[in-house]
Amino acid sequence: MERTDFDKLLEKHRKGECTPQELDFIESWYLQYQKDAEPLSQTELEYEVAQMTESMVPRVPLETHQPSLFQRMRLPLGIAASILIIFSIGYLLLFNQHEKQEIAKQVAPISPGRQAASLTLANGKKIFLSDQQTGKVAQEAGVSISKTSNGELVYEIVGVKNQPNGFNTLATSNGETYCVKLPDGSMVWLNAASSLKYPVSFQNSKNREVQLSGEAYFEISKDRKHPFIVKSRGQEVEVLGTHFNINAYREEPSILTTLLEGSVRLTSTHGTAGVLKPGQQAALTARQLKILSADTRSVTAWKDGYFRFKNESLPSIMRKIARWYNVEVVFEKGLPEDTYSGAVARHDDISRVLEMMEGANNIHFTIKERRIIVSK
Repeated sequence: MERTDFDKLLEKHRKGECTPQELDFIESWYLQYQKDAEPLSQTELEYEVAQMTESMVPRVPLETHQPSLFQRMRLPLGIAASILIIFSIGYLLLFNQHEKQEIAKQVAPISPGRQAASLTLANGKKIFLSDQQTGKVAQEAGVSISKTSNGELVYEIVGVKNQPNGFNTLATSNGETYCVKLPDGSMVWLNAASSLKYPVSFQNSKNREVQLSGEAYFEISKDRKHPFIVKSRGQEVEVLGTHFNINAYREEPSILTTLLEGSVRLTSTHGTAGVLKPGQQAALTARQLKILSADTRSVTAWKDGYFRFKNESLPSIMRKIARWYNVEVVFEKGLPEDTYSGAVARHDDISRVLEMMEGANNIHFTIKERRIIVSK
């Protein structure tokens, strides 16, 4: 894209007129730029950062009374994205040239998560999918289970009906994620430290019922005669054909069900119920069910390869980082109760992610083996 075209796109950001596709392009451009940018000299870097700062500050008034990620300010989403791209590029290029990088030099790099999972078959056999070659993995109940070249697990009906059925369980550990195409054609992406239990075949079932622990994103094939039901901690979600995300980690204060497309009906174990429309999120606790507007792009960012936060607390952010990088996080007392907004690529080494968060905030990270200590 030409510089003039990109300037026009940032201007649309400032006015809040970008389409979802344009927002995705800007973030993708930033993440790719972060990976591919050629190193500059110290003088060139300082000049570039100064130019970026001078050009942006007069155009975008900052709300300094509210905190945000890296800048400690909370802005409208379009403006925040524009500022994040400009300042993060300059900051990353400048910071990575410094001779002393406190976090990075303390320990060996902690790599991000990977595409991996275990599959437990109906007969109890456990298969570690990262060890499997592309091709057929197993066959059960007239269904062939195979691993594709891009690392997805695919179920295909190859036998006759009325064969004995059973359940499979796809599970990820901390630092793992995986995608499965179920026998009905539905797609499920599992986040780290999650599991999905489902029938080998849906052919003889009235409902397409699965059980989730942790977090997953669903794209469900339409079948009005056979509703798709997701059971998770404390709730049941029923759909016909839709796209939605469920976050049901036990360590989280509430179960979050976010709808992107279609409609879903949610019923809790303590009797409350509600119907979600696209763009809405249900937050279920032990006492109540609330339906609120949702930032769907932040909710599903993990599936697309990055963290995206909007007015999120530091403990919540660090729980996500802990699951993805398979580390323990320890908080010292007296930390500010701020909320943060921004985006960070999930493919980076953890030290780089922490450096970005530490750079403009009143917090400090110390890495000791696989423990992250958060202090002022």
